[in-house]
Amino acid sequence: MQLQWNRDMQYALGFSKVCCQVLGIWPTQCNGVLPFLRRLLLLISQIVACVFLLDRLIRYGNCGLATHLIEAWCGITGFTGTAIKIVIFSVHKDRIYRIIQLAMLDWANARETSVRQIMSQYAQRGRIAYIAQIGAAAMIVFEISLTRLPCFTVDSFENNYSSTRNLILGPPCWIPSTMPASLYFVYYFSTFIGLWVIVFFYTGCDAFMIAAALHICCQLEILNASLENLSDEDSHTHQRFRINEYSKRHNKLLVLGNELNHAVQLIIFADIFSNMSVICISGIAILVNVRNENMNNDILNLVLRMCLGYTGLFMYSYVGEKLSSQADKSRTILYACPWYNMPMDIVKDIGFMIMRNNSFCYLTIGGVFVMNYESFKRLTKLMFSYFSVLKLMLT
Repeated sequence: MQLQWNRDMQYALGFSKVCCQVLGIWPTQCNGVLPFLRRLLLLISQIVACVFLLDRLIRYGNCGLATHLIEAWCGITGFTGTAIKIVIFSVHKDRIYRIIQLAMLDWANARETSVRQIMSQYAQRGRIAYIAQIGAAAMIVFEISLTRLPCFTVDSFENNYSSTRNLILGPPCWIPSTMPASLYFVYYFSTFIGLWVIVFFYTGCDAFMIAAALHICCQLEILNASLENLSDEDSHTHQRFRINEYSKRHNKLLVLGNELNHAVQLIIFADIFSNMSVICISGIAILVNVRNENMNNDILNLVLRMCLGYTGLFMYSYVGEKLSSQADKSRTILYACPWYNMPMDIVKDIGFMIMRNNSFCYLTIGGVFVMNYESFKRLTKLMFSYFSVLKLMLT
């Protein structure tokens, strides 16, 4: 039985379980001392890296290239968003645990081949999204790590000191020549570790949220398919039984969707803000490089960042739209059944079920705005507006 559940979990949640277990945030294994220490170390690494960049920015400002300053700001938003995710996942671990349990039970109880095929299709979409995100994020950080290796030497020319020390994020002039090598070591590798934590934590958390939302979508689709062949020729007992089963299952999915939204709505808000900032700032950096005729590897890195940010925005919009469309489809299927030839008590129950379907499963941005295709379009327009303003300020 345990082997079956492990295989079902792999189908349901893809690769996110591995990342979350390594990071110490997997809800079934996060109550011990060791997972707590791992989460604490991850949180400290993000805070230290963010404080370091803010301190350098306040002390020295834009003393180098504009692209270096833009990269530093992207790092600040990424470190802040990751710290928020660590805290929220720790606070809502009970909710997340209930979502995982229900997902495992759904996979364990799925016996029909057609049902498992639908569930596998949705799980495959979640795995594809995870691979795309972690692949792009790893390429970005790997390229930065290779091109900005640490340098512990300081060159001097006739009493004029010239620092050749590199920073992963930010201009080299943020590291003065008088800084001890040990402190430079701490600054460099705190940023280095923080960036790789972002790669795995961001993608692991996003993979879990997207996989859980897609699982609810597929369960709604299966539930809707179960009513498509509801006929007025069935016996009254059979009609009553199917309507009761539908109502119970529909209510359970609504509760599951609300649990997921309460757990991730602040994470979605932080992700949206971070992704929009990265997209706008990366676009400005590309314009600066093109204007300065500096066509190097940074252009590809910035393009990958924009693609990664848009992928995150689109995936949240996609799963939010799927949830809304499946809930709306439920009302259509109920109304399309031959209710006019059924007994009056069955007709009243169908009317109640249609009204109950007005309570949708939503993914929201901070509990305020619904995440769907319409929100994606509005966010894109908003980004272009902010991009125009930032372009005038920074270029």
